[in-house]
Amino acid sequence: MARPLTLFVKPPDPFLEEEFVYQQLAPHYLQAWLDHHGYPSRLAVFHCPRDADGRRREPRSLDDCHVILIEDGHAISDGPFDPALFEDVDLLALSVMTPQAEYAGWIAAAARAARSTVRVMIGGSHARYYLDQVVAQGGEERADYVVPHDGWQPLLDVLDAGLPEPGPPRILSHQQDLAAITVPPTRPLELMRRYRYEIAGLPAFHTVTALGCPFTCHFCEAGGERTRFFPRAMVDADLAAMAAAHRALGREHYAVMFFDDVGLLNPRQTRALAERVAAHGYSAWRAFTHAYLVVRHAARLLQPFADTGGRRIGIGIETGSQRSLDLINKRNGKAQLVEEHYEAVRIANRLGIAVDAFTMIYPWEDETDLALTTELVEFVVANPVAGEDHLGRPLRNSIDSTIMLPYQGTRFGAMLEAGAIPGVRLKSAARRRDLFYKGVDASSGWVYERTVLPRERYLEVQRYRNSLRPSYR
Repeated sequence: MARPLTLFVKPPDPFLEEEFVYQQLAPHYLQAWLDHHGYPSRLAVFHCPRDADGRRREPRSLDDCHVILIEDGHAISDGPFDPALFEDVDLLALSVMTPQAEYAGWIAAAARAARSTVRVMIGGSHARYYLDQVVAQGGEERADYVVPHDGWQPLLDVLDAGLPEPGPPRILSHQQDLAAITVPPTRPLELMRRYRYEIAGLPAFHTVTALGCPFTCHFCEAGGERTRFFPRAMVDADLAAMAAAHRALGREHYAVMFFDDVGLLNPRQTRALAERVAAHGYSAWRAFTHAYLVVRHAARLLQPFADTGGRRIGIGIETGSQRSLDLINKRNGKAQLVEEHYEAVRIANRLGIAVDAFTMIYPWEDETDLALTTELVEFVVANPVAGEDHLGRPLRNSIDSTIMLPYQGTRFGAMLEAGAIPGVRLKSAARRRDLFYKGVDASSGWVYERTVLPRERYLEVQRYRNSLRPSYR
């Protein structure tokens, strides 16, 4: 008897400025997992092609989407959406971020219309942070299985059980022992060639070494999630697979980005990771760290990174206002000083490492708070970096400015619901329900009934800060 066929789906991302920047890794990990356990699968990557004028528009239906269908590591089709995609599928496994939730519903309904016996599983960050809404979803867009955490074991369990009969949605919550994850994610070459991301002038792919985050920032949904590391052998195998993909695409020099929150956590860990990056021939790499770790360890943390091609680090410097920084809880209840953000940038830049600094604007901030952060931002973009990229251009720091939204499940969300921050009031839950979801060109709705300064002022400051970004990274 044939084993059930799983179709992994990455819904479209029209809210991104560019859809093919990073792989959405979860379905690639799970596809490799099923292959390891002898279950067949395909992967459908939905995307929104650009119009003739080069614009990407929000889809009105699945007919506005294209699909790259991958099986056995190869693209077997690439073109406009065709519901025949679902005709032999037994399990539809959707990996969903909240901005993709509407499109995931369309896909589930289309799959049921094409094959009435299909089972639908939804996982990803949307299932984790908006679990009640996902479980309550009815009609043809409903999920049979909801996976709010790791998907490896729940996926195997439902397949081994023969895809149990549908009923009320089953919540399959599981925290995986990552020591058991020995197979790296799939890296289909036809898909990898689509991705366009550069580090220091070199094409880059991305991976992670861990799940979770050791920090408890009040604005973050993942704050306080237990940090679990993948086995070194699996990370090593993934680095090898990405390097092989780069070389197969004709690239002599290439880069990698570590897209987790613990890339450069301490000197010992950084040295070990740097050795693996160098062993696989990467000429440049990027990772994330924390300002206080850079100040605490300085060259002991960053020199092994720099010596093996580390050219950029991401740091959430958040704000130049000590008042706002104290509210954020950046260091798990310990004091974090704005001056450490300045010093972390200086240390990295002296070592030839550029900083990608992430900042926020908060709804309680007044003109003094805004001015302090703008001063920090201007320092970051002006501070010289003692190094060049692979194309011989001076390395330059970059900046990103967003406006804080109190997402469901965050500490700030709870505080604002309770009216605990003076000068700020949220719109009613009914009015703001869809406003967290990003729209085309990375825009978001406005969830605040009242803020200390007008929305237009915050947007003006955001535009100015983002205008300071260099033309290359």
